[in-house]
Amino acid sequence: MEKRKALITAVLFLFTAAGLFGQSSPRKIRMNLWALQDAYPGSYTAETEEFQYAKRQIADLSSLLLSGMCYGWKFTYTPYDKTRNVPESFECTPIKTFDGDAKNIWYEEPVFKQDKISVWVNFIRTPQMLKYYERWSAIKNPRVMGSGKGKLSAGFEGMTQAASAAVRNGIREYYRKVVKNKPKVITGTILIRKVPAIYIDSGNYVVDLDFFLETDKIVEYTQF
Repeated sequence: MEKRKALITAVLFLFTAAGLFGQSSPRKIRMNLWALQDAYPGSYTAETEEFQYAKRQIADLSSLLLSGMCYGWKFTYTPYDKTRNVPESFECTPIKTFDGDAKNIWYEEPVFKQDKISVWVNFIRTPQMLKYYERWSAIKNPRVMGSGKGKLSAGFEGMTQAASAAVRNGIREYYRKVVKNKPKVITGTILIRKVPAIYIDSGNYVVDLDFFLETDKIVEYTQF
């Protein structure tokens, strides 16, 4: 047990990767998630309780990603404007939480190792979800890719920060290419297209997203 404790690091690590670690079709989403369990000595009374913590993190991550893949996320983006002294701001929220759908997620092939648990996460889109995805694909929404970081020390919150930053960075680069004059604010919706890649680099979570982008409104400045 002591040897096992020595192998457990002081971070929570959640990881998915496109291709090898996930296969997603319009109807069925399948992705491999694993968590490196963080436990300071004495934090848990039994190994089973340690893994319960890791399993909760995998469940939370599953719901976060599936909400973005099945319902999408709304965003509001204000570009940085030095001449107007306007700081950059960005908000990204799920269109709908996945709480009511979580019961339809199922997990397969759990693997328990010395310092982690990994599992295949599966979800079947409902007919309504499938029609929603097909609509996004049919109307030729731009496909955008973005990468973002979040502090490892922030735990699961760092993961959500990284996902939000990935959306922000992706849409920032996209609109820089298609909007001639810097706008006051942009609002829109994204739908995650593929299973994200999530990894750790230099003390940060890194999330790589491939998503469809739909612009709701671009508000221009009325004065220069």
